[in-house]
Amino acid sequence: MIAIYARQSVEKHDSISLDSQIEFAKREALSDDIKIYQDSGFSGKNTNRPAFHEMMTDIKNGLIEKVIVYRLDRISRSILDFSDFINELEQRQIPFVSATEKFDTSTPVGRAMLYIVVVFAQLERETIGERVRDNYYARVKKGAWGGGPPAFGFDLQRTVIDGKACTSYVPNEKLEIVKKIYELYARPSASLGSVQKELLQMGVQSEHGANFTSVKLSSILKNPAYVRADLAIYNYYKARGCIMGNDKKDFDGVHGCNLVGKRDAKDRKYKDVKDHLLSIGNHEGIVDSTTFLYVQDKLSKNVQIKNTGKGKHSWLTGLVKCGKCGYAMTINSWQTKKGVKRVFACTGHRMYQTCDIVFSHDVNEVENAVANRMIEEAEAYRLAKKQKENTAAHEYQQKVSEIDSKIDNLVLSLENISDVSATYINRRIEALHQEKLLLLAKYNTIIADAQAIDIIPFSADDWYSMSMEDKREIAHSMLEKVLVFPDHVEVILK
Repeated sequence: MIAIYARQSVEKHDSISLDSQIEFAKREALSDDIKIYQDSGFSGKNTNRPAFHEMMTDIKNGLIEKVIVYRLDRISRSILDFSDFINELEQRQIPFVSATEKFDTSTPVGRAMLYIVVVFAQLERETIGERVRDNYYARVKKGAWGGGPPAFGFDLQRTVIDGKACTSYVPNEKLEIVKKIYELYARPSASLGSVQKELLQMGVQSEHGANFTSVKLSSILKNPAYVRADLAIYNYYKARGCIMGNDKKDFDGVHGCNLVGKRDAKDRKYKDVKDHLLSIGNHEGIVDSTTFLYVQDKLSKNVQIKNTGKGKHSWLTGLVKCGKCGYAMTINSWQTKKGVKRVFACTGHRMYQTCDIVFSHDVNEVENAVANRMIEEAEAYRLAKKQKENTAAHEYQQKVSEIDSKIDNLVLSLENISDVSATYINRRIEALHQEKLLLLAKYNTIIADAQAIDIIPFSADDWYSMSMEDKREIAHSMLEKVLVFPDHVEVILK
């Protein structure tokens, strides 16, 4: 069966349609035994596409004898992805045809030309990406919205800047809440926690009826969208390493700012604003620069203690959450006649009054329930790992044995044949030898994957003899979280 693959990123007037691509490819097929794979709305920057994956599965299952595309970049504009694709076809001796670019992949020159075309396709993609980024930053510098969710207290509205349509901030009724937050936090004795409690008592809520958290408050207080930006704000962000999108004269003490830039994917929030772009927005600010800078100085002195999970009362510290409200459960302990009593209690109820269920769980009971679940998982993992290793060993040892037998038979046949026949037999022996090496490489990869330690295998005896530090390390490697309900405990594994 012949595979025809077509891909189109987006429907636009200057791009060739999927139907046209397929018609071009059919002219090269010269057969009615074809299967069409088409991905619509997928970029060529990678191969994460459903129809492409379906085609590769059929190729690996031996259902495809030739692959035809309209043009090479329909497969991928990534050199690495395209190289992997071609190598997959070459291993199975499957021809590859481009309907508009004639390449013979069986020759070194043909393969070289193939990769040269892909190099230029990747260059084209990267050049387009740079143009898109340049256009994006140009709009932001002119006051347009930088993308992402709008700042709290603002809505998004389509507008026109220098004759081009873009999006800008417009205030909504929640902007009064932002003014109140700055007013409360600007008091010398205030903290994020005290502001949070005052807003709770006032019945003031964030988006979707949720209560304000310290993280949400900190995000609002750090956002320059709310400041009436003047020269002091320009100097503040310039000193912090920002890329300034406007001249000093544009910081008029009236308009707010837009701050755009990427953060490290591993960080939950911005560590700093170095190399971020700061520009004057089209909206007006609501906080004077003196108050805003005082707030920034105050926030900078709030050193957050990182949760290392090294609580002294339990190896589950940092993992236990209330099943009702989702807030962390912390350990309360006190001395009794029988010794120290330890219970998990919900901070959502105790600190934020967001949880209406009053309950607590004995720490030992929760630890025992979680430990039993982890021991079951570790044992199941050990058995699955062993079975995978045994299955792989049997399958590949059998295949290698079959190839060795074929090679032995061919070697014996060399004794009584002509030189011409010997040449072909030697080629066949070399091909079988290469196939054997490939099988051994795949076998070693499977064994290596099976031996990769995703879960540290341990038994019940191992567990109860471990130190708290070892238990904590294993728990944090295996568990996403532990949800505690009034009548049961739910263990969420990674």
